[in-house]
Amino acid sequence: MKKFNFNTTAKAVFSAGLLAVALTGCGSDGTDGEDGEDGTVGKPIGSVSALTSTITTASVDENQFLTVDFKLADANGVAVIGLTQADLAAISFGRVGSAVEPGEDEIVNPSVDRQIWLSYFNKDKGDGYFTGSSYFDGSKSECEDCFVDNKDGSYSITIDKAIDTLEKYDYMADATNGVYMSIKTTNNSAQTLVNNSFFYWIPATDVEVEKPLQILANSDCQTCHRAGQAGELSMHGSKHNTEEACSFCHTDYNSYSKQDTDADGNPIGEAYEYDGSIKGMVHSIHTTANFSDDGVYPQMTSNCLTCHNPNEDFNLTDSWKADVDTTACWSCHSPSPAAEAAGVPSSHRQGNNCLDCHTNDGSGRGAEEAHYGLNSNFLATTLKVEFNTMTVADDASEILVNFTVKNGDEFVAINQIDPRPYKYGGYNSAIVINGVLTDDFLVNYQKVGYDTFTEQADGSITATVSADDFEIATLIDAGSTIALSSQIHVCSGKGVIEYCDEAELDAGDQDAPYVTSDTFYFNLDGTVVEESPRMQHAEMADCQQCHTTQITHRYTNDIDGCASCHNGTRATSGGEASNLATKVHSKHYVYDSSDSLFFNKTECQACHGDDGFSIQGITADSTPVAFGKDDVGLLVVSPQTAACVSCHVPPYGLSESTIQHIETNGGVVGTIDSLGVPEADYDSLKGIETCSTCHNDSQILKAHSDWSGQ
Repeated sequence: MKKFNFNTTAKAVFSAGLLAVALTGCGSDGTDGEDGEDGTVGKPIGSVSALTSTITTASVDENQFLTVDFKLADANGVAVIGLTQADLAAISFGRVGSAVEPGEDEIVNPSVDRQIWLSYFNKDKGDGYFTGSSYFDGSKSECEDCFVDNKDGSYSITIDKAIDTLEKYDYMADATNGVYMSIKTTNNSAQTLVNNSFFYWIPATDVEVEKPLQILANSDCQTCHRAGQAGELSMHGSKHNTEEACSFCHTDYNSYSKQDTDADGNPIGEAYEYDGSIKGMVHSIHTTANFSDDGVYPQMTSNCLTCHNPNEDFNLTDSWKADVDTTACWSCHSPSPAAEAAGVPSSHRQGNNCLDCHTNDGSGRGAEEAHYGLNSNFLATTLKVEFNTMTVADDASEILVNFTVKNGDEFVAINQIDPRPYKYGGYNSAIVINGVLTDDFLVNYQKVGYDTFTEQADGSITATVSADDFEIATLIDAGSTIALSSQIHVCSGKGVIEYCDEAELDAGDQDAPYVTSDTFYFNLDGTVVEESPRMQHAEMADCQQCHTTQITHRYTNDIDGCASCHNGTRATSGGEASNLATKVHSKHYVYDSSDSLFFNKTECQACHGDDGFSIQGITADSTPVAFGKDDVGLLVVSPQTAACVSCHVPPYGLSESTIQHIETNGGVVGTIDSLGVPEADYDSLKGIETCSTCHNDSQILKAHSDWSGQ
């Protein structure tokens, strides 16, 4: 075949000629043809990894059938096309109304003005029970031409489901109505995509309004029930994953007859009325989960603010202290079989109207006083400990620590601090002293107790830390940064500071709530160190996403307060590891009632923030970590290795070959049967750990994301 070379001009002339021939050959009638259809703009639903639906309008026709118009986009706001009617997992519909409309009696609902959510899709449960749970399901609907795909990421559905309130109340176009829609589909990677969206409006005027009856936010629940975790809010086919979705079906009047069964399905006891309202279920579930031996709820159910976080934008944020709803009281103070099995006490006058007595201006304590204002939950938030000075004696024989305990702006006197000896040694009230060097604490947990306290003329307290009684020489000789925190209890009664009465304390007639404190730091010359000298692998705020009100003996506002005791020199009296990483990691193998892991521990950022899981900051001069002890002393593991084996304990994740790999790369780990080597042998065995060379941050995240957590 011959090849021809054309210069630029020749190419242009030749191309023009070809074009002319082509046009001549086609001919022309002098008119343009019809326009073709516009191409679709958007991403196919099978190619996206997240969905966001937005309901744009809603309307109700003369037959009271609901039409919903909505848009669908990915995480970046790009339109998503290809949704089908079967992907509409649920559409629920209702309005705001009075609590008396469903027919509640005066004992249950003494206030005719109390507003609740009323479903337009009720379900008759028999024996006088009914619920708001009969929603529309697109996969089960047989309607034709009711779903419209506009091919641009916008859609419309007119649901073939008539309003049915079981003749309890009517549709009201001039009330605030609302729509809940759940979309559930699967992408090309077999990933399930779920999204819940909501729309509130007044149909008579076609005016969109804000969400009504706002009690708490989805985030208040999802700090514990984290999206993507085994314990996330994802019920009934895993398509309802927000608190707001629950309230559309689990309305205040939801109730039905329930029969408990054993593992074989055999009935246990008598059938009983079950409160299926959202408040009834949440209170019951979290109360029994907290009291049961294997409960997963890590907070104080008696403190309403655990979940009901104040939010000035929510019109019902303070509803927990309104004293207008007896059923809310019964949902915790009820002798249900589940509550009785968990040891939860019932009300002393169960079945009566609690509000006959219990209001904030009545003879009995109202909800706010009982659950917060007149108990230690409230008092613990107003008390604080501040460390003022730290002075090392010239001869290093003692350290004087001056601190104040305050209730708001008022000083707490020394005779208002619990003076009792602690049953395991020392005193209930104490301060904790340690020293920080090379990112860890130097000595085992040491409490400087009440017997060392002396009240000063200005109301402050000085603790004398003697070298004869405490291991302060190690802290001083090493040139460490002194770390101070507290474990102090203040005597009180019904939320008011009182002078301590040991007889009343022992009898339980007087409270002594803990006082939380920050960790304070001082150089040996007494100058203040503003920030922790330790690498912060986690923040207390990360823990308090779930543990808002309760961590076992939680005296501290920061992680250093925990690590000061549970440090690398600590082992239990039984010879087990007690360092903080091991204690925390082991506690988060938490299973729910179906024996599934509630908390996916391998999502490192859940507790460790953006980079707290990194081992690159654990330097070569960091101290080894105790993983137990034998008859001679501590058994220690090299620091980078310790971070790994705090989770990867035998038999999972640690084999003979893994140990050999660790040792080849400079680590010290011990054996499968006994983690750690004798402290006296450590220096002769250690090398320079190079774990972080390969196990960098991105590799750690990838390795853990590939593990299912089951």
